[in-house]
Amino acid sequence: MVNYRNIDDFLSELYLFKHRAQYGSRKRILRSCKIPLPLLALCIANSSDAAEILMLSYLLADSRFRKDMFSEDDSSSSSMDGAEYLASSIFLGMLIGGTVFGFLSDRIGRRPTLLLGLLTNAVAGMCSSLPIFAPSFVQLTIWRFIAGVGVGSTVPPLFTLASEWSSKEVRGVFVTAVASFWMVGSIFVSSLAWCLFRLDRNHELPIWRVFAATCSLPSFLGAWMVYNYVPESPRFYLAAEKRDFDSAAKACNHMAMLLNVRVTLDHEKEFTLLGAAFDHRVVHPLTKDELLSNYQENGANQIMSENNAHSTTKLNRAIKSSIVSLRKLYSAQLFPRTTLPLQLIWFCLSFATYGITTWINTLFVAIKLQDLYFNSFLFALATLPGNIVSMIFSDRYGRKTMLIGSLIGAACGLGIFAITIFAGSREQNDEQSSTRTLLVVLCACAFQAFGTIAWNTIDILTAEMFPTNVRSAGMGVCTATGRFGGILSQCVNAKLIVDDTGEGAAWRVLVVASISLLFGAGMPLVLDRDMTMEELKDDAIEDSTDPCCPRSHKDHLSDEESDIPRLQLQSSRSLEYQSFQQEVESNQPFLL
Repeated sequence: MVNYRNIDDFLSELYLFKHRAQYGSRKRILRSCKIPLPLLALCIANSSDAAEILMLSYLLADSRFRKDMFSEDDSSSSSMDGAEYLASSIFLGMLIGGTVFGFLSDRIGRRPTLLLGLLTNAVAGMCSSLPIFAPSFVQLTIWRFIAGVGVGSTVPPLFTLASEWSSKEVRGVFVTAVASFWMVGSIFVSSLAWCLFRLDRNHELPIWRVFAATCSLPSFLGAWMVYNYVPESPRFYLAAEKRDFDSAAKACNHMAMLLNVRVTLDHEKEFTLLGAAFDHRVVHPLTKDELLSNYQENGANQIMSENNAHSTTKLNRAIKSSIVSLRKLYSAQLFPRTTLPLQLIWFCLSFATYGITTWINTLFVAIKLQDLYFNSFLFALATLPGNIVSMIFSDRYGRKTMLIGSLIGAACGLGIFAITIFAGSREQNDEQSSTRTLLVVLCACAFQAFGTIAWNTIDILTAEMFPTNVRSAGMGVCTATGRFGGILSQCVNAKLIVDDTGEGAAWRVLVVASISLLFGAGMPLVLDRDMTMEELKDDAIEDSTDPCCPRSHKDHLSDEESDIPRLQLQSSRSLEYQSFQQEVESNQPFLL
């Protein structure tokens, strides 16, 4: 029997799970591997989004920024009229970017969409820091909106690539690693603010412009790394209008080289070492014949091709493709148990977390917390335990359990935070004030840690629940719904804070966010089955009885289905291996 591999089989070989009995335990294998540059590139891309979003929290708390943009003459925030528009502009841009580019990513590819978003984010972020481009509040708001379009357009292809380039055994760890670099971005921003704003304690210099310009640099770095080290997803090639099996096979073999895995026909003579004597990482090249045997044309793609045949322009084809994807997302098979619950979770989580993180420094000022930037740094650092917990327990306990527990934990943290502020509003001595400050910071950090777990889990869960041909579109729809929550939270919180600049506004903001999280905690119970440790779905409707959408993916062929002789397969592998080796001769080592 000829064993024809699919994409998941090949990726499992790359990550050594097919060989762990020969080479050692899973833990030993993972510890021996360095961080691959494709994964690091996606991680930095996510950290750049965090830097661009979170920087506004520090700007709103800076008196020089308020003086320049809101003509504020004192340290009060009562004159910040229009702050809700500035805070909402980036989320409005993220809403549009996530919706439009989420569907576009399923049409033109994950990689070009991600690059376009990162460059848009980087250029808009840099322009928003320059006086010539952003001399006033209006221009700054426009640039923040454009930056939001860039941020929104990166999220769907980013997590789609992370999911589709990882095998089922490591998908939870890999996507969590990408999501965890939000922490790196937040720590980078808080550390930068702590250093820069302390240089001008009298607020005589526009330090905030230097701060804003520096926050755009991770986007430039992320775009450069994605361009050089992240190939297009092979699943995209197979789900496209005209299936490109050659490109899909080349992309998989290229990823093997990026992971420093030798693609060769002779396991006995050729191997490469990754810092450990047992780690002989060699795989046969994935061939077009193997992909053809596992991924056949189905009726759904044929119908899409027939519709597109009547289109006269690429724009018309893109629109028709987006309409087809939208119909699938809101079909009877996906909408009740997948699309709708995920959208509600994204809305509730975005409303609470974006609402708090954008205004957290303003809240700290309102409750008269000492050493603002140090406490903000602790708040950013609290994402570290959340990321560690996500990475360790995500695959062990499942996505639904992790998501429900983290949402409830984050809601409890905000609830205790609000009670502490409400109970401590009366006059206190120094000892009571210190205890209150400690409790406030601990509650804020607990909310941040549980919120991080929730975000990591929902990123993995959303990418897993949708099939390949609408995966990026599904991510785009869910992130767009989350942006609605982010926009609404900015308006609600700005209204509460501007109307009441004291501690009364602070605990009200916290209570509203806590209620939102508790509502979202009930939605995972409605979701379809948990996809933890399962292979990604490649069909729009799995196990469908619809003759137009038959199941096209076969994990392995039986003896009766093996039509191609082994020698023919070996010959195909040899030819494609020689062609591939010629393409990568000049490539450099791709591991850190």
